[in-house]
Amino acid sequence: MTRFGLATLNHSTLHGLPTQWEVHLDAAAAAGFDALAPDVFWLRRLEEEGITPGSLRDALDARGLACMEIAGIAIGEPQSTASELDEHVRWSEALGAEFVNARVVLPVDAQLVERARGVAEALASVGTRLALEFSRGTKLNSISDARAFSEAIDVPGVGVTLDTWHFFLRPEGVEWAALDALPAEHFANVQLSDGVPYGEGEFGPATMDRRRMPGEGGFDLARAAARAGARLPDVPVVVEVLSAEWRARPLEEFAQRAAEAARAVWTPSPSA
Repeated sequence: MTRFGLATLNHSTLHGLPTQWEVHLDAAAAAGFDALAPDVFWLRRLEEEGITPGSLRDALDARGLACMEIAGIAIGEPQSTASELDEHVRWSEALGAEFVNARVVLPVDAQLVERARGVAEALASVGTRLALEFSRGTKLNSISDARAFSEAIDVPGVGVTLDTWHFFLRPEGVEWAALDALPAEHFANVQLSDGVPYGEGEFGPATMDRRRMPGEGGFDLARAAARAGARLPDVPVVVEVLSAEWRARPLEEFAQRAAEAARAVWTPSPSA
């Protein structure tokens, strides 16, 4: 059975909102999510407010929620990567995070691969997997790029995040063949949302503010779910709808709609 996690990023402190941390947890649990997927901006602000990762873990446990993913670490310059890694290892261990999502922000070369390998090994030491996100806003622009990077890292558990927004709106076209060829051992998780095409030069606001609830945009999510299910039937799904319209609405309403929409469209079939 597919497990669903709710991303905190849409109602995060990144957008100038309060942490509302107990509201986040209560809304996710009431909507029937299996897990939460906290973002780094939210986690940092919680610690500033005196809410320790251990306290957050206790609150998650009390509501029957796991930590599916922490979003996430930027793999780039040595010093910044090391600093972020220290945070993510500490959070991952305390929260029991299943994944840490990663963006590659420098061109890939042998040194960057070695740096990413160190990140993956450090996370693995506390039981957390590294999940590689691709987008036109990073140095991994496709499933093919992310798979090649995952294979180069060569640490068990490292894999590709299938972000449906970036997958369907890739300027060079949708990589169905690359998804079909993605080995299960290099497939980490899904970040689920819907959307419509955007104008050139509008990538930033489109990706952060204009995503849509699953089933309310132009993506063939049923086909994506079937293809993903053929690779990894129980792939974990983080519902990550980044929408200014929904950000202005109550968290409880957002979580309930996100859960309903995700379950309606994401029904993987291993026989597909």
